[in-house]
Amino acid sequence: MTTVSVVGLGYVGLPTAAMLAHAGLRVSGFDTSAQVRESARRGCGHVKELDVRKLVVDALASGGLTIADQLEPADVIIICVPTPVTADGRADLRSVLAATEASARMLRPGDLFVLESTVPPGTIERVVVPTLQRFGIDTEQVDIAHCPERVIPGNIVEEITRNARVIGGRTPAAALRAKDVYSSFVTAPIEITDCTTAELVKVLENTYRDVNIALANEMAILAESIGIDVWEVIRLANKHPRVNILSPGPGVGGHCIPVDSQFLAGSNPFETELTQTARRVNQRMPAYISRRIERLVSPGSKIALLGAAYKANVDDTRNSPSETIVAFLLERGYEVSVFDPLAATFRFPLAGSLDEAVADASAIVLAVDHEAFRAIEPERVAELMRPEPALLDTRRFFDVARWRAAGFRVHAFGTPAQGTPPVPATPRNGASHQPEERVLS
Repeated sequence: MTTVSVVGLGYVGLPTAAMLAHAGLRVSGFDTSAQVRESARRGCGHVKELDVRKLVVDALASGGLTIADQLEPADVIIICVPTPVTADGRADLRSVLAATEASARMLRPGDLFVLESTVPPGTIERVVVPTLQRFGIDTEQVDIAHCPERVIPGNIVEEITRNARVIGGRTPAAALRAKDVYSSFVTAPIEITDCTTAELVKVLENTYRDVNIALANEMAILAESIGIDVWEVIRLANKHPRVNILSPGPGVGGHCIPVDSQFLAGSNPFETELTQTARRVNQRMPAYISRRIERLVSPGSKIALLGAAYKANVDDTRNSPSETIVAFLLERGYEVSVFDPLAATFRFPLAGSLDEAVADASAIVLAVDHEAFRAIEPERVAELMRPEPALLDTRRFFDVARWRAAGFRVHAFGTPAQGTPPVPATPRNGASHQPEERVLS
């Protein structure tokens, strides 16, 4: 029976270890956090997704998966540790280095070493291989591969099995061997290539989304300035069979998109101008939204911010645009109350209920379009707020007409301000003319 050691029992490593165990491999899972190891043994209370929790509990009960207090030798070692960015935007590879060094003490000739962690292109050749060699490993005698994860929180069990995978091998034989391992539970196609190509594929996927969202955000700001509804523009543009513009919003957060685009840009700052520009556009969005709030209510007012997570229907608050918005508002003298029905932790205090958040507030800012927020009744929350309350909907999520009928001054990001007429068009020859009258929402 093939033995596998998985290093890192986070949102990728733990379900990967469980999947391999269910596939019939003997798997040992290790994490440097004793708290995570103990939680995994006791039912995975630290895991939010119930299907992931069940997957792991069943794998442990079967005996195919064990949680170890130290890294154990195995035929296959898979590294699934985090790779955040430093304060200056560089890849923080300390966890990858530590895991590689620990693995070097265990590797034997003929073993397979797989890095799943997302890393800048060239990391295998410039960082991993020299580290293994420094510990006396003959890197021609072990197989080395990169198989970047492609999952998102909230749907991990489905995505870890049904998303296509890309595996890069330092040699063709290493790629094929890694493909055999992942084929034990991945039902989607698995493509094989070299390590650097696989590294670039992963960061390119999320950079594409960062650039796409930056375009949508830039168009939303433009649409506001000329009195056009960008959501209608995007809807109509996406009718074209080769156009797929994503939605604008208050910024891009999470542990993947903003991080991976920085990894790509950092690999060669002189040849990634578009990537860097898109990152700057998305990074400035919380500031733009904060200025929008200032146009609705004056400093000193209380703002109820809905949503602390980085995106809808997850509890993850890493790199959340909401955090930056709150910091901006507090700096400008506002009182801010944040409510999120899913998030348990946030840099700033969280209100215990919606009522607590909106009580005596002058404005509501919808920052995250959690499905749970659809149940909010504007007529009821208006009674708890200051007279003539305002709503800034950064996601075009709420029914604008209903909120206005409840007495709110409403602005949806990317649409004309209430009562603001569109800017007259100016032809190329400089002569102005009045456009046809149009109905604006």
